[in-house]
Amino acid sequence: MGKRLQDPKGEKVRERVDRCDLCGGELKPGTTTLEIWRGEKLLVIRDVPADVCQQCKEAYISANVSQRLDRFLGKRRRRRPERYLAVPQYSAVQAMKG
Repeated sequence: MGKRLQDPKGEKVRERVDRCDLCGGELKPGTTTLEIWRGEKLLVIRDVPADVCQQCKEAYISANVSQRLDRFLGKRRRRRPERYLAVPQYSAVQAMKG
C-alpha cells in the first residue's frame, strides 16, 4: 500500500496511506496551515509539511513534523512572530437571537 513512517528514534509510527480517511481521495505532499489555541491566544503556523487530500483538502502531518512543531512552540517566547493578525470574533448567543 504505502511507505512506513518512522519517528526520529527509528520506531514505526504508522503505515503511510495513499488515501484520505475521510473521503478516500488521493493524498499528495503539500503544506497546510495550523490554528492552535493556547488558552485565549490563537497561534497560526503556515507552510506546515503535510500529505494533503486532493479532494477534500484534509491534511495529515507526520510524527516527525508534529514533534518539531512541539519543540518550536515550546521555544516560541524567544521568537518574534512574522506578523500579527486581527481576527474577528462572534458569539453564537448573538447569532441565535434572531
